[in-house]
Amino acid sequence: MVKSPRDLIELLAQLKRHEVTDIVGVVGPLGAWATEIPSSAQNLMFTLEPWRHVDGAVQDRKLTIRSTVNETTLRSALMLIKALDVVRVRARVAEVNAFGTPQGEFVELVAVMYDGDAELDSRAKKLGRPVRVKDDRFGLLTLDRRFNWFENDATWKSDEVVLRLSMSGCDNVERLMPLAHALWDSQDKWDQAVRECAVMGLLELKNEDWLADDEEEVTAEEFFDRITPQEIVVYHTGRFEFSCNDDDMFGGHAIVVIGNLSDGAQSADIQG
Repeated sequence: MVKSPRDLIELLAQLKRHEVTDIVGVVGPLGAWATEIPSSAQNLMFTLEPWRHVDGAVQDRKLTIRSTVNETTLRSALMLIKALDVVRVRARVAEVNAFGTPQGEFVELVAVMYDGDAELDSRAKKLGRPVRVKDDRFGLLTLDRRFNWFENDATWKSDEVVLRLSMSGCDNVERLMPLAHALWDSQDKWDQAVRECAVMGLLELKNEDWLADDEEEVTAEEFFDRITPQEIVVYHTGRFEFSCNDDDMFGGHAIVVIGNLSDGAQSADIQG
């Protein structure tokens, strides 16, 4: 859940009341990133998962660390703090706070690729190993930790697509396999449903706002034939998302159709 600016102000005040301590942890799969704030400074953020206070017990709850830094410190941190590396930092940490999850304020980077914690180093190596599952139809799917989904190339009718099985809210990828199989078992039905949903949702938008100079209006039949599925995401709830090439009808924006296996294709929009 997105927190309000008031929550952030309260969190920063809570963090200031904590003493600076040394923390060792495994940098999360996103590495370090920056968020803009309304000033000349930048907000540096990264997660440690797992982590611990030096000489403390390992904690598996994600620790989110942030700090307002200048441009020089930000560039340095983004270069040095890399996904799945073990780092040692000095920070103020509040495990009980306005956000409800462990939060920290970054003070200083002590060491990158830190080799003084054998247990966390072992955990980092395990996290860095590819996680794969094999399926008779879809082959070997690999976990992308950044987005928490398994993916592999697949063929949808005559088109090459990327199949993604989202682990969001799902504790076992095997729960997703039958849903993907059900989609593929009825490709003709679902392909038509996705295309028809895109036509219904976007044809008017195309002809009213997206016609190029001297371009004639696109018919429903033309629109139906011109879109091409490229990525398909399946969720444990039965929800699916088709991302389709627009054949430049919307300037290269992806056409995204969302639906579920129970109720069919339900909405279409352009993204990107």
